[in-house]
Amino acid sequence: MKLIRKKLITFIKNYINSQKNKSVVLGNSIINKEINITNKGTGAGDANTNKNGLNYEKLTELSDSYTVENIQIDNKKNIINKEIKFNNSDKRYDKVQKKELMRYGEYNNIKDKNINEAHGCREPDECYIDKELKNMFIIEKKFQQTKGSTCEKIQTPDFKIWQYSRTFPDYNIIYIYCLSEWFKKECIAELEYLDFKEIPYFCGNDETYKEQIINYIINYK
Repeated sequence: MKLIRKKLITFIKNYINSQKNKSVVLGNSIINKEINITNKGTGAGDANTNKNGLNYEKLTELSDSYTVENIQIDNKKNIINKEIKFNNSDKRYDKVQKKELMRYGEYNNIKDKNINEAHGCREPDECYIDKELKNMFIIEKKFQQTKGSTCEKIQTPDFKIWQYSRTFPDYNIIYIYCLSEWFKKECIAELEYLDFKEIPYFCGNDETYKEQIINYIINYK
């Protein structure tokens, strides 16, 4: 009986998802399509949003705006970093992302091993390191298209800078946000706070996004 009920529930859910603004008739029962069903794929927290976020990360990736001069690999053949030069610039940076940053820090002995790791400060979306001037540009990307808790996430740059500065004490941490267009309308107070704290942020949907953020990195003093 439980198996039959489970199959029936699965059938109903599948059928409801395939029908919009219609009713499902089963025997003498009518189940209206307009029951409360979570609209996935447009907000925060579900698999489709994660997929959209990953697509946004790829869309705003700077890899087509630099050339790779050298690749550093450890004895386990893990990539430590890529030494890159941005187009139209002779300055070199070490480029890492995600888990590569902590591996880079340990391999090059610039990471303080006594500092406990913190959530949200382990795997930056992109990071460009100026070894000469000891500047570390950490880019965090946030994609959102409906109301959710993401606005709160861009209220935390102070903690992120503090944590990264402790982890890499010899480096100046420049924390940068790459935000989707949605934030301009929905997170006005948060953007005002970023302006107040002089935290740079750029709109990834802007046609000149890559040019803007690269110019910021290259010309940073």
